[in-house]
Amino acid sequence: MDIFAKIAEKIIREQEGIIGPVALEQAGKVPGLTLNWPKHEVVLVGDKKEIVEKLVEQYEHLFGQASVEVCKDAVKDLISTIPKTQMPQFLQ
Repeated sequence: MDIFAKIAEKIIREQEGIIGPVALEQAGKVPGLTLNWPKHEVVLVGDKKEIVEKLVEQYEHLFGQASVEVCKDAVKDLISTIPKTQMPQFLQ
């Protein structure tokens, strides 16, 4: 699984722990993101940085800035592996 798929998976898992199945429902609305959640597999097709940004925006739209902070916290251990030019907007 590439780094952006790992980031998306961690965000979804963290959101699921807080808001339950709504997290999966919202992730399913993001174009380019496919889930096989029983296996915790996430596939991103297209501009992976943009897909991760859209995922965070989807949660923010429903639950506000607190949701963005949950996303940031969920991926803090992964961001050091992303080149600065590929960093999703919400992490900058």
